[in-house]
This record gives sequence, C-alpha cells and structure tokens, in this order.
Amino acid sequence: MLRAALNPIWRAWSHFSCQHADGPSILGRVARSFLRMTQMTTIGKFAKLGTLVVGAVFLALALVVSSHARVLSSNSERQVDSGTIRPFHAHVPDRILTDLQRRLAETRWPDQLPGTSWEYGADIKKVRELALYWQTQYNWRRQEARINQFHQYTTEIDGQQIYFIHERSPFPNAVPLLLIHGWPGSTLEFTKMIEPLTRPNQGSMPAFNVVIPALPGFGFSGPTATRGWSPKRMAKAFIMLMDRLGYSRYGIQGGDWGSTIARDIAYEAPSHVIGLHLNLLYADPPNQEAIAQMSDSERRRYSFFQTGESSFFNLQASEPQTVAYALTDSPVGWLAWMVDKFQMLTDNQGDFLAAVDRDTFLTDVMLYWVTGTVGSAMRIYRENRLSGEGAAQLPHLDTPVAFADFPKEVFTSPLSWIKQTYNVVQVTEMPRGGHFAALEQPDLLVEDVRKFFAQLNSKTTASCRGVF
Repeated sequence: MLRAALNPIWRAWSHFSCQHADGPSILGRVARSFLRMTQMTTIGKFAKLGTLVVGAVFLALALVVSSHARVLSSNSERQVDSGTIRPFHAHVPDRILTDLQRRLAETRWPDQLPGTSWEYGADIKKVRELALYWQTQYNWRRQEARINQFHQYTTEIDGQQIYFIHERSPFPNAVPLLLIHGWPGSTLEFTKMIEPLTRPNQGSMPAFNVVIPALPGFGFSGPTATRGWSPKRMAKAFIMLMDRLGYSRYGIQGGDWGSTIARDIAYEAPSHVIGLHLNLLYADPPNQEAIAQMSDSERRRYSFFQTGESSFFNLQASEPQTVAYALTDSPVGWLAWMVDKFQMLTDNQGDFLAAVDRDTFLTDVMLYWVTGTVGSAMRIYRENRLSGEGAAQLPHLDTPVAFADFPKEVFTSPLSWIKQTYNVVQVTEMPRGGHFAALEQPDLLVEDVRKFFAQLNSKTTASCRGVF
C-alpha cells in the first residue's frame, strides 16, 4: 500500500527525467537503490516503512532540486556524466563572408563544349546562375537566424567537438529520436521535420524529442583532428551523446551515411535502440544465385556504384585530400561539386531546384564552406575504406527496421536480401522523392516515421526513462 502511494512521485520523476534529460544522474542511482531496498525481504517491516518514508521525501526533494538546477544552468555550461554541454549560437564572422564575396567575384570560369549541358558534369549555365544569386541576393544572416531558432549545443566526445540540435516535445512520454544525415547533407536536412515531430496534432501521436547531430568533420562539429573517424567510430560517439543527454532508449532515422551509422549504433548498443527508420539500406547478396536472379530494376539500383555516375565515391574514398585543395579554395568549385550531386540524386525533371529550395540548397553549401569542413567531411569515405568495415558479411540485426523506399534513391539492395539481414517490420514504397528524403519530402518522411514508432511504442512499456 505504501509503495503504491509512492507511484505518483515515481511517475513524476520519470516524466521529469524524460523531458529534461540533463537531470543529475546521481539522483537516479540513489533512487534506484531506494526502490531495490523496498523490495527486499530481508529487512523488517518497520525498516521498510522507514525506507519508504525517507525515499518519498528524497524523491520529492529531487524533483524540486533538479528543476531548480535546470533553471540555474539554462544559460551556462552543464555537467552531465562528466561531459560539458555548451549552448551554441551560430554566428559566422564578417571576414569569412567578405572573403567569400571576393572569391565569388573573382571566379576563373572554365569553358564548356557547345551544345552540352550535364553530359560532362555540372552544367555551367546552372552553376553560373546559382553563383550569381549566391553573390548578389543570397542572405546568410537571414538563414543563420533561422538556424538559431532551434536549441543548439556542442559537447566534446572522443576528443572531437560534436554539434547538435536538441528539441524537446511538450508532450509527456515523447520518444527520443536521433536523426542522422550523410554527405553532402547536414543538420539542415531535418529542420522542417522538427515542428511536426515535436509538436504533432493530438491525432498524430507519438511525439518525439529530437536530437540532430552534425557528423564529426561536418559543419559546426568542425574538422576532425585525428585519423580513424569511420562510421563505426561516429556511431560510438553518438551512443555516448545520447547517454550524456540521459536517453537510454531511443529510435533512429537516417539515410546515406546516416543509415550506416544508425545500423552500427544498433549493432553496438542493441538494448538502447528501439527501432531504425532508414531510407537507404545495403545488404550483401546471400549467394551468387541471388545476383543472377535480380530483376532489371533491382540490378539497376544495386549496380549504381559500378557506374560512372558514382565516380565521386571512389575519388573521395581514395584521395579526399587532393580534391580538398581545389574545393576548399574555390567557392564556385565547391558549388559545382554540390550542384552535380543534387542534380543526380534528387527526384527532379531536369532541374534539382524543383525538388530542393534554392536558399536551402545554398545554406547546405554554406555550412561546409564557412566552417572549413569541405575536406574533412569527404574524409568519411576514406576512413570507411581504411577501416575495412564494409568488407565483412553483416550479421543479422534483430532491431526492428522500417525501410522507406523513395523511387529516385539511386542505390538500394533487393528487398529480399535486406530482409535476410534486417528485421524489417515496415516497408513503404514512397510515391516520390530521392536521396535527400528529409529535404525533398519531409511530410512523407514524418508520416512514415510516426507510423513506425507508433507501432513500436505500443509494444514497449516506455521509450524514455531519463537518467533511470
């Protein structure tokens, strides 16, 4: 009876911990010890009574103290599990923007063969059009202000700064959701998804607490300073990030390298991951006969990395440093490299700007340029190859997986292979969209993410227990 009377206090603490994941972990450890003591049969009735009373007072006090600590730390550094989390505000120095303007104005343009457009790479007409707009009309400060509408932080993990957006839902029992981008993407890909994920209509539950990190070496996370930042190492860093935020159970969404990292997190910490929602999936052929039995459409998509269009992958996996000299020095060179990838990888009818907003695209370009991460971001390809992580056959993954198959995604393995490696519980054939699903079709992606985790949430007791 007394233990039942304490349940409201326990639920209040659990809810607080879930919504305010930076609560002191020591309180959680003491509370766990207290609850274990109440279940012991070796202590007497009166000792149990004393324990329950003291514990009730402690838990009530913990709520007050933690709430007060939250207020005191809102504008200062916070210590969580020995890691410092610092509030972050984006502001690029004027000198970097002035230098960019000078470089754009002094571009030395290459020639292009008459009568050609995209046959030899990025079309000079499109690159000139975007470069002129970038120089004369694009407003970085306006885009910077939009980025600063979100709660942003940095923390150091494994010697590397990690930048992330962390937006909590006002709804109780929100599902923690880690959103992971790839190359040449950024945290910007997910910003249109934040509002509907964190503040859904009452009929569109569940709600989510979203965490959107920039990959090490990308954007505001800054360049990597050591070797070995492969997808698996990034996965371990993100496991630590979620632990530092107090999330012990969470879902993950990812595409491109984000899909690989999400998968590696599930392999490394299966007890933490409630489910993976992926829009790009690789699986090894189960046997040689399976390769011969592929349909024409399956063969076309699976063979993307054997085509000339994928030459950038091998180039960046073999000598990213060589490419970095040109692309780090020339904004138009970097722009052209990005234009070519977005033209090839989006669902468009000849112009990728029909699929992705022009200012959004240029802001993605800028997040690499102003942070000096053009070269370090490309290193993920080389680090992945050097690590040999993709050489071994993938073991079966028990974590529930949802696969959102966008029709213009250039690469995927046949679904029959995927199901032999992954525990696929949901497959959605999307009506439109390409490689940059979160940018191109955020509404479709949000709907599919919510559908998947609603199923999982109904089968689990709770997805977030904060520090408990």
